[in-house]
Amino acid sequence: MRHNGRAPLKASKMRPEHLNLRDGERRMAVCPDCLSWHRLARSMIMPHRAVEAAAGDGPRRYFGDKPCGGRRCPGSAQRITIDISMEQWAERLLAADSTATGRRSARQHSKPTPAPAKPVAQMRPAPVNAADALTAYRDHLKACRASAGAGRCHGSYRCGAGARLASLYEQLLRTQPRRDRARKELTRMQARLKRRFAAAAAKNTAIEWARRGEATVDAKKATAKRSGTTVEEANNACRIHTADSVSEFRGPRLPLAPQDVEAHERRQAQLGKRYGQRNPAASAA
Repeated sequence: MRHNGRAPLKASKMRPEHLNLRDGERRMAVCPDCLSWHRLARSMIMPHRAVEAAAGDGPRRYFGDKPCGGRRCPGSAQRITIDISMEQWAERLLAADSTATGRRSARQHSKPTPAPAKPVAQMRPAPVNAADALTAYRDHLKACRASAGAGRCHGSYRCGAGARLASLYEQLLRTQPRRDRARKELTRMQARLKRRFAAAAAKNTAIEWARRGEATVDAKKATAKRSGTTVEEANNACRIHTADSVSEFRGPRLPLAPQDVEAHERRQAQLGKRYGQRNPAASAA
Protein backbone atom coordinates (compact mmCIF):
# COMPACT_ATOMS: atom_id res chain seq x y z
CA MET A 1 0.00 0.00 0.00
CA ARG A 2 1.45 3.35 -1.09
CA HIS A 3 1.00 6.55 0.91
CA ASN A 4 -0.77 9.63 -0.42
CA GLY A 5 2.41 11.63 -0.83
CA ARG A 6 1.73 13.99 2.09
CA ALA A 7 4.12 14.59 4.95
CA PRO A 8 3.51 12.21 7.84
CA LEU A 9 1.49 13.48 10.81
CA LYS A 10 3.01 13.18 14.27
CA ALA A 11 0.79 11.63 16.96
CA SER A 12 2.11 14.18 19.47
CA LYS A 13 0.72 17.01 17.29
CA MET A 14 -2.71 15.45 16.79
CA ARG A 15 -5.66 15.85 19.13
CA PRO A 16 -5.68 12.96 21.63
CA GLU A 17 -9.37 12.23 21.00
CA HIS A 18 -8.53 11.58 17.31
CA LEU A 19 -6.36 8.57 18.19
CA ASN A 20 -6.93 5.19 19.83
CA LEU A 21 -3.76 3.63 21.24
CA ARG A 22 -5.26 1.39 23.94
CA ASP A 23 -3.65 -1.95 24.60
CA GLY A 24 -5.58 -4.93 23.27
CA GLU A 25 -7.50 -2.84 20.71
CA ARG A 26 -6.89 -2.00 17.07
CA ARG A 27 -5.03 1.24 16.56
CA MET A 28 -7.32 3.73 14.86
CA ALA A 29 -7.17 7.38 13.84
CA VAL A 30 -9.45 10.08 12.46
CA CYS A 31 -8.92 10.98 8.83
CA PRO A 32 -7.81 14.64 8.60
CA ASP A 33 -10.00 15.23 5.51
CA CYS A 34 -13.27 13.45 6.20
CA LEU A 35 -13.02 13.31 10.04
CA SER A 36 -14.12 9.68 10.14
CA TRP A 37 -12.53 6.83 12.10
CA HIS A 38 -10.40 4.26 10.28
CA ARG A 39 -7.89 1.71 11.44
CA LEU A 40 -4.15 2.05 10.95
CA ALA A 41 -2.12 -0.41 8.92
CA ARG A 42 1.65 0.05 8.62
CA SER A 43 1.21 3.44 10.36
CA MET A 44 -1.13 4.60 7.59
CA ILE A 45 -4.86 5.24 7.48
CA MET A 46 -6.65 2.56 5.53
CA PRO A 47 -7.98 3.65 2.10
CA HIS A 48 -11.63 4.63 2.06
CA ARG A 49 -14.09 6.20 -0.37
CA ALA A 50 -16.53 9.07 -0.03
CA VAL A 51 -20.28 8.95 -0.61
CA GLU A 52 -22.30 12.12 -1.02
CA ALA A 53 -25.00 12.78 1.55
CA ALA A 54 -28.58 12.02 0.63
CA ALA A 55 -29.58 15.68 0.79
CA GLY A 56 -26.81 16.67 -1.61
CA ASP A 57 -25.81 19.78 0.32
CA GLY A 58 -24.93 18.19 3.67
CA PRO A 59 -21.63 16.75 4.91
CA ARG A 60 -20.14 13.77 3.18
CA ARG A 61 -20.22 10.29 4.67
CA TYR A 62 -17.15 8.06 4.45
CA PHE A 63 -17.01 4.29 4.93
CA GLY A 64 -13.79 2.44 5.65
CA ASP A 65 -12.69 -1.04 4.73
CA LYS A 66 -15.51 -1.46 2.18
CA PRO A 67 -15.47 -0.22 -1.38
CA CYS A 68 -18.82 1.54 -1.74
CA GLY A 69 -19.02 3.94 -4.65
CA GLY A 70 -17.88 7.52 -4.75
CA ARG A 71 -14.46 9.04 -5.09
CA ARG A 72 -11.45 8.09 -3.02
CA CYS A 73 -10.92 10.29 0.05
CA PRO A 74 -7.71 12.36 -0.21
CA GLY A 75 -6.92 11.46 3.40
CA SER A 76 -6.55 7.78 2.53
CA ALA A 77 -3.12 6.24 3.17
CA GLN A 78 -2.08 9.21 5.29
CA ARG A 79 1.07 8.39 7.22
CA ILE A 80 0.99 8.86 11.02
CA THR A 81 4.15 8.67 13.11
CA ILE A 82 3.49 7.27 16.60
CA ASP A 83 6.05 9.30 18.59
CA ILE A 84 4.33 9.08 22.00
CA SER A 85 3.72 6.15 24.32
CA MET A 86 0.36 4.81 25.32
CA GLU A 87 0.73 6.33 28.83
CA GLN A 88 1.48 9.80 27.46
CA TRP A 89 -1.49 9.58 25.10
CA ALA A 90 -3.78 8.48 27.98
CA GLU A 91 -2.65 11.46 30.11
CA ARG A 92 -3.30 13.89 27.26
CA LEU A 93 -6.73 12.32 26.64
CA LEU A 94 -7.64 12.62 30.33
CA ALA A 95 -6.54 16.26 30.44
CA ALA A 96 -8.58 17.07 27.32
CA ASP A 97 -11.65 15.33 28.76
CA SER A 98 -11.42 17.25 32.06
CA THR A 99 -11.03 20.53 30.19
CA ALA A 100 -14.09 19.86 28.03
CA THR A 101 -16.12 18.82 31.05
CA GLY A 102 -15.26 21.97 32.99
CA ARG A 103 -15.98 24.28 30.05
CA ARG A 104 -19.21 26.25 30.38
CA SER A 105 -21.16 28.22 27.86
CA ALA A 106 -20.91 32.00 28.13
CA ARG A 107 -24.55 32.36 27.18
CA GLN A 108 -26.89 33.01 30.07
CA HIS A 109 -30.32 31.39 30.14
CA SER A 110 -32.81 33.48 32.08
CA LYS A 111 -35.73 31.67 33.62
CA PRO A 112 -39.08 33.43 33.64
CA THR A 113 -40.03 34.97 36.97
CA PRO A 114 -42.84 32.92 38.54
CA ALA A 115 -46.09 34.69 39.26
CA PRO A 116 -46.57 35.78 42.88
CA ALA A 117 -48.63 33.42 45.00
CA LYS A 118 -52.13 34.41 46.02
CA PRO A 119 -52.40 35.74 49.62
CA VAL A 120 -53.53 33.22 52.19
CA ALA A 121 -56.59 35.35 53.03
CA GLN A 122 -57.80 35.00 49.42
CA MET A 123 -57.25 31.26 49.18
CA ARG A 124 -60.36 29.10 49.35
CA PRO A 125 -60.45 25.40 50.10
CA ALA A 126 -61.77 23.11 47.40
CA PRO A 127 -65.45 22.23 47.87
CA VAL A 128 -65.97 18.80 49.40
CA ASN A 129 -69.73 18.44 48.94
CA ALA A 130 -72.44 19.54 46.53
CA ALA A 131 -73.63 22.43 48.73
CA ASP A 132 -70.15 23.97 48.93
CA ALA A 133 -69.67 23.55 45.17
CA LEU A 134 -72.99 25.26 44.46
CA THR A 135 -72.09 28.17 46.76
CA ALA A 136 -68.70 28.58 45.06
CA TYR A 137 -70.37 28.46 41.62
CA ARG A 138 -72.87 31.18 42.54
CA ASP A 139 -70.15 33.39 44.03
CA HIS A 140 -68.11 33.01 40.86
CA LEU A 141 -71.09 33.92 38.64
CA LYS A 142 -71.77 37.04 40.66
CA ALA A 143 -68.13 38.19 40.59
CA CYS A 144 -67.55 37.23 36.93
CA ARG A 145 -70.68 39.01 35.62
CA ALA A 146 -69.80 42.14 37.55
CA SER A 147 -66.29 42.25 36.04
CA ALA A 148 -65.53 43.99 32.74
CA GLY A 149 -62.96 41.45 31.44
CA ALA A 150 -63.26 39.68 28.13
CA GLY A 151 -64.74 36.17 28.15
CA ARG A 152 -66.75 36.68 31.33
CA CYS A 153 -69.83 34.64 32.16
CA HIS A 154 -73.01 35.99 30.58
CA GLY A 155 -76.28 34.34 29.65
CA SER A 156 -75.73 30.63 29.10
CA TYR A 157 -72.02 31.11 28.38
CA ARG A 158 -69.56 30.18 31.14
CA CYS A 159 -65.87 30.96 31.32
CA GLY A 160 -63.28 28.29 32.08
CA ALA A 161 -63.50 28.64 35.87
CA GLY A 162 -67.30 28.71 35.78
CA ALA A 163 -67.46 25.58 33.61
CA ARG A 164 -65.11 23.74 35.98
CA LEU A 165 -67.21 24.68 39.02
CA ALA A 166 -70.41 23.63 37.24
CA SER A 167 -68.95 20.22 36.29
CA LEU A 168 -67.65 19.77 39.84
CA TYR A 169 -71.10 20.52 41.26
CA GLU A 170 -72.72 17.96 38.95
CA GLN A 171 -70.11 15.35 39.81
CA LEU A 172 -70.51 15.87 43.57
CA LEU A 173 -74.30 15.86 43.19
CA ARG A 174 -74.12 12.41 41.58
CA THR A 175 -71.59 10.92 44.00
CA GLN A 176 -72.82 12.54 47.26
CA PRO A 177 -75.40 9.84 48.20
CA ARG A 178 -72.91 7.09 47.50
CA ARG A 179 -70.30 8.85 49.61
CA ASP A 180 -72.74 9.32 52.48
CA ARG A 181 -73.68 5.64 52.42
CA ALA A 182 -70.04 4.58 52.37
CA ARG A 183 -69.20 6.93 55.25
CA LYS A 184 -72.12 5.63 57.37
CA GLU A 185 -71.17 2.02 56.66
CA LEU A 186 -67.57 2.75 57.63
CA THR A 187 -68.71 4.40 60.87
CA ARG A 188 -70.88 1.40 61.77
CA MET A 189 -68.06 -1.02 60.99
CA GLN A 190 -65.60 0.94 63.14
CA ALA A 191 -68.08 1.01 66.08
CA ARG A 192 -68.70 -2.74 65.75
CA LEU A 193 -64.99 -3.51 65.70
CA LYS A 194 -64.43 -1.21 68.69
CA ARG A 195 -67.08 -3.03 70.75
CA ARG A 196 -65.65 -6.40 69.74
CA PHE A 197 -62.11 -5.38 70.71
CA ALA A 198 -63.32 -3.99 74.07
CA ALA A 199 -65.19 -7.24 74.91
CA ALA A 200 -62.16 -9.34 73.95
CA ALA A 201 -59.87 -7.13 76.08
CA ALA A 202 -62.17 -7.42 79.11
CA LYS A 203 -62.36 -11.18 78.71
CA ASN A 204 -58.59 -11.50 78.42
CA THR A 205 -58.12 -9.30 81.50
CA ALA A 206 -60.50 -11.45 83.58
CA ILE A 207 -58.73 -14.65 82.46
CA GLU A 208 -55.31 -13.17 83.28
CA TRP A 209 -56.37 -12.08 86.78
CA ALA A 210 -57.91 -15.47 87.49
CA ARG A 211 -54.72 -17.21 86.35
CA ARG A 212 -52.58 -14.97 88.53
CA GLY A 213 -54.86 -15.58 91.54
CA GLU A 214 -54.59 -19.35 91.13
CA ALA A 215 -50.81 -19.12 90.82
CA THR A 216 -50.62 -17.08 94.06
CA VAL A 217 -52.75 -19.55 96.03
CA ASP A 218 -50.76 -22.54 94.73
CA ALA A 219 -47.45 -20.90 95.68
CA LYS A 220 -48.72 -20.11 99.19
CA LYS A 221 -49.86 -23.68 99.75
CA ALA A 222 -46.61 -25.13 98.38
CA THR A 223 -44.51 -22.96 100.73
CA ALA A 224 -46.36 -23.96 103.91
CA LYS A 225 -45.25 -27.13 105.70
CA ARG A 226 -48.81 -28.15 106.33
CA SER A 227 -51.06 -26.54 103.81
CA GLY A 228 -54.14 -25.02 105.33
CA THR A 229 -52.67 -24.29 108.79
CA THR A 230 -53.14 -20.73 109.89
CA VAL A 231 -49.76 -20.42 111.68
CA GLU A 232 -47.68 -21.60 108.71
CA GLU A 233 -49.51 -19.33 106.26
CA ALA A 234 -49.00 -16.36 108.59
CA ASN A 235 -45.27 -17.16 108.96
CA ASN A 236 -44.82 -17.42 105.19
CA ALA A 237 -46.74 -14.23 104.45
CA CYS A 238 -44.66 -11.07 103.92
CA ARG A 239 -46.07 -8.41 106.23
CA ILE A 240 -44.56 -5.19 107.48
CA HIS A 241 -44.92 -4.57 111.24
CA THR A 242 -44.02 -1.40 113.05
CA ALA A 243 -41.42 -1.37 115.83
CA ASP A 244 -43.94 -1.22 118.73
CA SER A 245 -46.45 -3.66 117.32
CA VAL A 246 -46.96 -7.18 118.67
CA SER A 247 -47.52 -10.16 116.39
CA GLU A 248 -51.00 -11.64 116.39
CA PHE A 249 -49.54 -15.14 116.71
CA ARG A 250 -47.63 -15.95 119.94
CA GLY A 251 -46.05 -19.27 120.90
CA PRO A 252 -45.74 -20.82 124.47
CA ARG A 253 -43.42 -19.03 126.94
CA LEU A 254 -39.99 -20.58 127.50
CA PRO A 255 -39.25 -21.77 131.18
CA LEU A 256 -36.61 -19.69 133.00
CA ALA A 257 -35.99 -22.24 135.91
CA PRO A 258 -35.63 -26.06 135.83
CA GLN A 259 -38.67 -28.05 136.82
CA ASP A 260 -36.65 -30.53 139.06
CA VAL A 261 -34.00 -28.53 140.91
CA GLU A 262 -32.33 -31.50 142.68
CA ALA A 263 -31.99 -33.55 139.50
CA HIS A 264 -30.59 -30.47 137.75
CA GLU A 265 -27.91 -29.93 140.45
CA ARG A 266 -26.88 -33.61 140.40
CA ARG A 267 -26.52 -33.44 136.64
CA GLN A 268 -24.40 -30.31 136.91
CA ALA A 269 -22.14 -31.98 139.56
CA GLN A 270 -21.60 -35.00 137.32
CA LEU A 271 -20.68 -32.80 134.39
CA GLY A 272 -18.20 -30.91 136.59
CA LYS A 273 -16.43 -34.13 137.68
CA ARG A 274 -16.12 -35.31 134.06
CA TYR A 275 -14.67 -32.00 133.02
CA GLY A 276 -12.11 -32.14 135.89
CA GLN A 277 -10.98 -35.63 134.92
CA ARG A 278 -10.43 -34.58 131.31
CA ASN A 279 -8.54 -31.36 132.18
CA PRO A 280 -6.47 -31.99 135.39
CA ALA A 281 -4.32 -28.88 134.80
CA ALA A 282 -7.34 -26.61 134.65
CA SER A 283 -8.88 -28.22 137.83
CA ALA A 284 -5.61 -27.86 139.80
CA ALA A 285 -5.37 -24.23 138.93
